Amino acid sequence: MKLFKQSKKFLTKENIEFIEGTVLEPHFPFFFNYTKPHTKELKYLFLTHIVQNRVEDFPIDKLLNTNEHVYKNTLDILLNFLKSVKEKHNFFTRISYNLTFNNGFDKSQTHRDHYYSHKQIIIYLNDSEKTATTCMLNKKGKVIKEVVPEKFTGICFDDVDHYHFFPKKGPRLILVATYI
Repeated sequence: MKLFKQSKKFLTKENIEFIEGTVLEPHFPFFFNYTKPHTKELKYLFLTHIVQNRVEDFPIDKLLNTNEHVYKNTLDILLNFLKSVKEKHNFFTRISYNLTFNNGFDKSQTHRDHYYSHKQIIIYLNDSEKTATTCMLNKKGKVIKEVVPEKFTGICFDDVDHYHFFPKKGPRLILVATYI
């Protein structure tokens, strides 16, 4: 893995107010989803609020999947993170809020978000269990990096296979985006 960057000090007061006043509120809509769009294994169900659909799955005029308020604020969070780690992007290839929970399984499916070269951002939005770690793997399937979730911490990394452990109690809420 060539790229791994982390930041804890990038959210503005407005970013935090949006997360706590919109995304973490009970009325923020989440929908059932699968670990990968082409895998319909029910054991890997989680909840998601898609902000921007995957570029490979939708025509350009159908990429946004949420209201402008959510998109603008989410984009601001992502751009603040990228600026804080001195990382440039051309465009986002997917953006969503993912909520995972104890679904009876220890960990998510090992996966890579796209079949083409990309980079990934994960921003932890709540105080989930410390055991709900994110694990990145090398090409031989060995864990090369483990990240313990910490509220308002962001990470970015190359397009490596990865998985996370489901929390035993409570939710794990993240903002996830991929970019080129």
